Amino acid sequence: MHLSITRRCLGLGLAVALLHAALAMADDAADKKEDGEEKSDAAVAARLAEEKEMKARFGYSFNDVQNHLVLIECEGIKGRSAGSGFVAFMDGKPYLFTNQHIIMGAEQISFKTASGHAVQPLGVELSARRDIARLPLPLDYDALAVSGELAVDDPIAVFGNSEGGGVATELYGKVNGVGSDRIEVSADFVPGNSGSPVLNLDKQVIGIASYIRWKSDDKKGEEIRRFCYRLDDVEWRPVNWKKYNDAYGKPYRETEMLIDAIFEIIGTWYSDPSSRIPASSCPAGELRYWSDEHNQMVNKIEKMLDKGSCTQVELDRINRKIRTDLIDSAETLSGICETRARTVRMFSSKQRDLTGFLDSEFESLAIRLEAVSMVVKQYGKKLEHYNYFRFK
Repeated sequence: MHLSITRRCLGLGLAVALLHAALAMADDAADKKEDGEEKSDAAVAARLAEEKEMKARFGYSFNDVQNHLVLIECEGIKGRSAGSGFVAFMDGKPYLFTNQHIIMGAEQISFKTASGHAVQPLGVELSARRDIARLPLPLDYDALAVSGELAVDDPIAVFGNSEGGGVATELYGKVNGVGSDRIEVSADFVPGNSGSPVLNLDKQVIGIASYIRWKSDDKKGEEIRRFCYRLDDVEWRPVNWKKYNDAYGKPYRETEMLIDAIFEIIGTWYSDPSSRIPASSCPAGELRYWSDEHNQMVNKIEKMLDKGSCTQVELDRINRKIRTDLIDSAETLSGICETRARTVRMFSSKQRDLTGFLDSEFESLAIRLEAVSMVVKQYGKKLEHYNYFRFK
């Protein structure tokens, strides 16, 4: 007897994990919602009040420092990006300061002050350990002063490029914590503000806005912390920028692109393991090969659907074959992630002139690839018990 068959939808992987988390918190959510909203509103009000109080203590504003602020535009294999920088004196000379992560991997970079004047650096020096670059400038540049004197609760101002959009921002806050190489601040800066100067009441630079760390807690909600690297006691290394960037910056961005592509694949694949994966989303050759193999399997599945009917024996055979193919896809993708993680580690371990910042970035990318590999393996195990086709 032949019975009509239909495709069964799959909701596994991240979707299931999120669902389980949502169900586990459902009972508490109703009780906590009102209290959470009140706390959130109170936190926003407190932050705005603090910002207003700190701003009132400053005797200068954005207009007084705009000639020292630099808007940075980059173009590379990941497309266009932007960030901030500033001009400050160090060792008696003017430099353009920014984060290494802003310019790393860029094929073209342009610099102009917030007041619209082009800036032409004479070279590149990188911090040996911190995410900072300084670019020497002609001696006639006017610049900000740098200070290493700061303390917790000191008022600070952060002026920069809002989310890379070319829109100047003027943010105020205080120093929340002081470390040997970085400080934590309350000023509400965003990713595009990376590279902005952190200024004290005397219009001196005490740090460079560098990164944001998010932390989620069931009781406290989402906590956002903002960190800035200090500019004092920095070991600088002059580099041949083109050679350094070609050797390390571009592989760094290419690995980022690979991880982005894998996350895009997972987002599509987890919602439906037999969905097609566009080859254009796979920048690396091994991913394109995986995509081609996977899409060939999808074509076979659709031909089975076109058949429209089968016996129970045929249905069982079809489902076994599909399970095998899907599990193989998961194992192959997991292997790609593991292999690339090993390659990244091996690459960075052999580079003696790699800065500490970029070395730690390569290690972070390897850890992310290993984590993705583990998640994909878990997904493959879920597919072992799945019947893709069933009778209507």
